[in-house]
Amino acid sequence: MKNIVIGLGKMGLNLVKNLNRNNEYVYGYDIDLKRVNGYTNDNFVLVEKLEHLFEAEKQHLVMLLLPSGAVTNQMISSLVDYLAAGDIVIDFSNSYFKTSQQNAKVLEKNGIKYMDCGLSGGMFGALNGACMMLGNSTDEDIKIHKLLRKLCVTDGFEFYEKVGSGHYLKMVHNGIEYGMMQSIAEGLQLLSSQNNYSYNLATVTKNWAHGSIISSSLMNNIFQELNKDVSLKEFSEKVYASGEANWMVKEAIDSSVPVPVIYQALNERNSTHIQDKLGHRALSAMRYNFGGHNESEAIHH
Repeated sequence: MKNIVIGLGKMGLNLVKNLNRNNEYVYGYDIDLKRVNGYTNDNFVLVEKLEHLFEAEKQHLVMLLLPSGAVTNQMISSLVDYLAAGDIVIDFSNSYFKTSQQNAKVLEKNGIKYMDCGLSGGMFGALNGACMMLGNSTDEDIKIHKLLRKLCVTDGFEFYEKVGSGHYLKMVHNGIEYGMMQSIAEGLQLLSSQNNYSYNLATVTKNWAHGSIISSSLMNNIFQELNKDVSLKEFSEKVYASGEANWMVKEAIDSSVPVPVIYQALNERNSTHIQDKLGHRALSAMRYNFGGHNESEAIHH
């Protein structure tokens, strides 16, 4: 089976390095060849044109590490021209599970197997051992499972039978991640703003990252950044929300399942992008109108 990775950004290139470290030969392609940043390996071939990746009489395993949405969808449509019955495509994008179901139909009507795979662990995980949730897979896909397990931490790989199920899990996973991140951020904000004690937040997060019930990769992530600069001044106060949390909240509403923590975490991110805080001024105006409360006076008293 010929291993192909399409999309050599930070995640894709790190997955290539992980494959190479596990003695897997890989052909790679990206529209921007500079992304490989000079990486070379005896088990890696960088191909300049998409069509040069494919060979007659060979089975292909294509791993897509592309942005979700139009880029991934267009690539899947293009692959129909190059792949044959028996070839396999694993989509590692953070695609909406219903889109994944549609992409599976595009490929499978041509005899090409489509698998959707949630990939967690960030750049570090892609390089050193990830967590993968593979959808549209069964016990019969032994070779694929063996390959992907090599790229994951112990017990970090699992497969699920129905198409879209891997990306559905990643959607819920990322929603949980939003809630956890928001809780950590709120706790650090209180520690930074209160006047009772003086804390070095790098020291605190290092403390919490070891042995605490709230220890986690996220806690370790924020410790690493606070340890460089406790003020985090190089980071923006605007925080973007990718599609997964929006999709999860919509799915929860459609399923009549309350997810207040995740919903509020998503709202908090969205609120960071409001330049004109009209809503805040409206609150102030109403307080003044019904009760004579003057915010500017409250600030100075």
